[in-house]
Amino acid sequence: MIPMAMAGAGIVGAGLSVLAASERNAAISRQAAENFNASLTTLDQKRSVDFAGLLYQGGELNRQVGAQLTQIGFEQRKAKAQTIVTTNERNIYGATAMKLSSQVDRDAAMLEDSIVQKGEAAMSDIQTSLANANYSYNSGVYGASQSYVNMMNQRQSGTEILAGAVSSGVSMASGYKTLTT
Repeated sequence: MIPMAMAGAGIVGAGLSVLAASERNAAISRQAAENFNASLTTLDQKRSVDFAGLLYQGGELNRQVGAQLTQIGFEQRKAKAQTIVTTNERNIYGATAMKLSSQVDRDAAMLEDSIVQKGEAAMSDIQTSLANANYSYNSGVYGASQSYVNMMNQRQSGTEILAGAVSSGVSMASGYKTLTT
């Protein structure tokens, strides 16, 4: 009767060990998934905010450049009109009048180029910031994935569970034998 009871105690100990290990594995899997999903949610929110802000800045930049270019057009027409008035008042005609008129066009073109170049440089900065935000997001996803894998590696393998069950079963059986003797 005692060997049968010892075996029963051993089986109970082994079963409890397997159940506990399975529950620990399930808890680790749940926690790893929750942490991963929370990290991804935070990363998605940050990326959305960053992208929205940068896209807004890009739109504002386009509007500013457009307004400045429109203003230059007005200033160019105003300067041309002023040049025409001046040449008429001074009785300047021919090549000299053309030279004055073309100088206004050159000045306006230079200002236009300057504004466009500044706008392109600012847009390049915004595009770099977008690339950095995307890199930061991808890096965060990689980090979250690595954390997930590290947590999942903490689970016990089937072999470890079986070894623990055998050890626990032997321990329970010998403990029962010690109690009964």
